[in-house]
Amino acid sequence: MSNTTKLLMIILMVVTAVVVVQLINQPMGEKGAVQQEIIMGKGSLDAFVSESHNYEDRFLFTYTPKNPDSRFNCYMSYEFRENGNALENVSEKFYENVSVENPIVLEFPRKENSTYELKTLIEDKSGINLYKSEIKISPSTIENETEIK
Repeated sequence: MSNTTKLLMIILMVVTAVVVVQLINQPMGEKGAVQQEIIMGKGSLDAFVSESHNYEDRFLFTYTPKNPDSRFNCYMSYEFRENGNALENVSEKFYENVSVENPIVLEFPRKENSTYELKTLIEDKSGINLYKSEIKISPSTIENETEIK
């Protein structure tokens, strides 16, 4: 086995270990809900970090610039669905001076035994995708969050 092959195997093992540790260390949400984030796709700069909070009567989602020194003037489009029915559909809402101190915050009502979906897109003034994601939330757990790049 060549040194290059050994080095690649070691790098693969380290990356795998880091992913496993991150999955183990993910905080549990209310009622044991665990947030899973799957990163896939192309076309987004991944300039934001999302955080979700689940409460008995509502959801709270925050979108903060990944770089703590960044400030954005941006547009956000989102669609929030309950049991497949659109509750809120917003297209290109303008947010000014978005920063760590001034994140984008979305709050939605929550009913017991309902399934929810949230699709979000954040773009800069020129239309470049800064962040794109989809999340599906079942009655007892967050099934899947996909950050689309």
